[in-house]
Amino acid sequence: MLYLCLAICAMFLTFAIGRYLSAKTRLVEKTIDETIARKLSASPIKTELSWLKEENGVMRNLLTDMVENEASLAQASYMSEADKARAIEARTTRRREIFGEALLVLRRPRERSASRQLNI
Repeated sequence: MLYLCLAICAMFLTFAIGRYLSAKTRLVEKTIDETIARKLSASPIKTELSWLKEENGVMRNLLTDMVENEASLAQASYMSEADKARAIEARTTRRREIFGEALLVLRRPRERSASRQLNI
């Protein structure tokens, strides 16, 4: 009977120590993950990635504007000649604005990389 009690106590103690060590391991892993996340949030790579995502969205919007601008005159086949001339002029003006915005967006990375090289 004594051996049975000792065996049950040893089993219980083994399970308790195992649970304690696994909980401690999970706590350490969680702390490591939080530290990595904190370091990556301040990382220049993460900052560059968010900036690139923003620039990608801007360029996508500009491309959408270009497509809509070019398609706007194709729908207006019932217009008079004066209206068509005004629509063509408006489309040309809008095309120049879109290209100007695209050039501004494309020049920004060069200025940004030049200023980044000066800071190094």
